[in-house]
Amino acid sequence: MKKLLVAILLYSMAVSLAAQSSPKLKIPPAAVLDRSIPELLESADIPGLSIAIIQDDRIVYERAFGLRSVDTGGPVTDQTIFSAASLSKALFAYGLMKWVEQGRFDLDRPLHEYFPYDDLTHDDRYQQLTARQVLSHTTGLPNWRRGGQLNFVRDPGQSFGYSGEGFVYLMRVVEHLSGQSINEFMEEQVFTPLGMDRSSYIWEQDFDSDFAIPHDQFKITRTPPRPQEGNTAYSLQTTAVDYSKFLRAMLNAEGLKAGTVKDMLTSQVNVEDDGSVQWGLGVGLQTSPDGKAFWHWGDNGPFKAFFIAYPKQRIGLVYFANSSNGLGIARELLEHAIGGSYPSVNWIDYEGPNAPARKLLAHILNSEPSAADWPYMAANGLHQDTQQIAQSPMNRLGYNLLNLHRPEAALRVFAMNARAFPQSANVHDSYGEALLRKGDLAGAAAAYERAARLDPENSTAKTIVYQIREGNKKGNTTFRLPAYPNARSVQLVGSFNNWNSLSHPMSRENGQWIGRVDLEPGTYEYKFIVDGVWLADPWNPETHYEEGHRSVLKKE
Repeated sequence: MKKLLVAILLYSMAVSLAAQSSPKLKIPPAAVLDRSIPELLESADIPGLSIAIIQDDRIVYERAFGLRSVDTGGPVTDQTIFSAASLSKALFAYGLMKWVEQGRFDLDRPLHEYFPYDDLTHDDRYQQLTARQVLSHTTGLPNWRRGGQLNFVRDPGQSFGYSGEGFVYLMRVVEHLSGQSINEFMEEQVFTPLGMDRSSYIWEQDFDSDFAIPHDQFKITRTPPRPQEGNTAYSLQTTAVDYSKFLRAMLNAEGLKAGTVKDMLTSQVNVEDDGSVQWGLGVGLQTSPDGKAFWHWGDNGPFKAFFIAYPKQRIGLVYFANSSNGLGIARELLEHAIGGSYPSVNWIDYEGPNAPARKLLAHILNSEPSAADWPYMAANGLHQDTQQIAQSPMNRLGYNLLNLHRPEAALRVFAMNARAFPQSANVHDSYGEALLRKGDLAGAAAAYERAARLDPENSTAKTIVYQIREGNKKGNTTFRLPAYPNARSVQLVGSFNNWNSLSHPMSRENGQWIGRVDLEPGTYEYKFIVDGVWLADPWNPETHYEEGHRSVLKKE
């Protein structure tokens, strides 16, 4: 009898634990979400959000919350246009797979056979690139290039490495083969068939009447993007209702055969070692106790977006936010709206409103500039407690303080991070930038030198070190700015350095800001950046006004 009771008890515990570790997906009543979502937005200082939840083949919940702009008001509606950021990539993949299904395109044929790409012809490895590698982020290319030349960061096909550059190349291939702009291609393949009449990869005049204004994390409005040229990596403009039509098509094999959808949702590469996050063709894949799902996140700075969909349960959700804080609520929003657990959200790793780094920022902003009693410090007092504030959030905190004109606090944050993570090239690079913006050229050169030693591919860091220590004394062409004696930092930017805002710091010399550069004969455009403000050369009358008031230099 005792054995039977023990067996029953063990079985009951196992069932209970299984139930706890396998939360069920469930969409709550609309009234519950109507209360909880505005509370989330308020807690995270997010002005506006648009969301759509689908089940089976229909929208079961669709709402617009908050304001399009904190400056001018206007409610977010179901017609409000948001920047979809990287959600652009998944939609493009769906359109391309139509061609694959029709036999018009081969995912495994080297892309250079379709269209040579001048940006990569300097490296023979580019001949190995395929569309499958692009869609699964295994090209070996960076997300975005540093400076003018696009270089591989690893061999193609070896491992996952998120890359917008790969999508740009694939977009050029499709434009070449179709004879259409990418927006025309998507209109024909996706927007019209799915009835997505409020979607475009370029700005449409119809959007002017109802579009969201982006806001930074402090609810300060930013200039909204109005893309004039389509880019499959980031330029999609859309609504939550429109984008949900794509999710519905994926869940119900509309526009693509079921086998093609299955191909898209088949893992091409592991992202997390435990297999909880992988990548398919154009979409992320997540495995959790709730089952398998496909997903993607979008981050265009002050615009954020996220979608996830479960093929077996035929449940999907997409939302757009007009705030830099928009992904900090992803976990809570998903848990409230459809339940479940989210290794995908763990992987993208955005700070929530209660994250220690955000609390430290609030503490600093509410304290006297000289206050030294910061919370979340390690026992030695030399840097942050890295168990609570890791490298990346500490770095972001430093940049937030720079942008809020708290340079001394920012320098302290970056210095702490460099002490906590002395082998990180990125933290030394960021510390160098803060010193540069302060005007400490010697300190900046030392920090950038460490960054370049730890990351030999960091050509910008190497250029800055050279420019500070030698270039401003040796260059064959001298740029002068005999003004702004109280400026902390002045940079020289132009077509000769691919408009890199950091690589050519100027030095103060006999009452003038001086920058010297080695230039070949030719015509160059340039500007000065004075404490973050871009200016044409006031002493040079030759200016290209139609090109953003750029000064012109003709080198004989």
